[in-house]
Amino acid sequence: MSIETTWNWNLALFRLVNAQHIPAHLAFTRFVAQDTPYLVALGLVGWWLIGGATKRRALMIAGVSLAIGMLTNLVITSTTYMPRPSAAGIGHTWLAHGPETSFPSDHATLILSIGLALMMARGLRWAGMAITLLGLATAWARVYLGVHFPLDMIASGIIALSSAIAANALSGVLDKRLFEPAERLYLRIIGLIWRRRVT
Repeated sequence: MSIETTWNWNLALFRLVNAQHIPAHLAFTRFVAQDTPYLVALGLVGWWLIGGATKRRALMIAGVSLAIGMLTNLVITSTTYMPRPSAAGIGHTWLAHGPETSFPSDHATLILSIGLALMMARGLRWAGMAITLLGLATAWARVYLGVHFPLDMIASGIIALSSAIAANALSGVLDKRLFEPAERLYLRIIGLIWRRRVT
């Protein structure tokens, strides 16, 4: 017995969201539940390449937020086990998943820690809003398909928000130690590539 299955509000909300029958758009919902991190990664690479120094700094802040969030998840998942709905014999599962712990969700933490950090940083706030909405859609889809409880997503949201706040608070300290050296290295590499193309 775990917190997931003893808190009635968590079970009630799970049953409200979880699909009782095969979803009409199962392939699309599975894509939202599983593959949205790849969409986010493509967007980040594109914004890095076409954006200026301010946008790249925002992306580096988001990277720090991601690192904090995923490290927090790793500590929790390596010390705590909470069964997924299928392992607890609850609801309907429409997405195959391994038996590892349900709490918190790596997918939701990953996307939300990036999106929320960008919303707080200067340069890519509109992109942060879009990524955060995508993270919320991912969280909903994973509960809808029965691989997570709502509590997992709430925990991921709290971890992501805390990570984003911490990353933005640390950004001033990291400017000289990480962001500015990374920007100089990037510009040097681009300069070398450009010179090779024109010679």
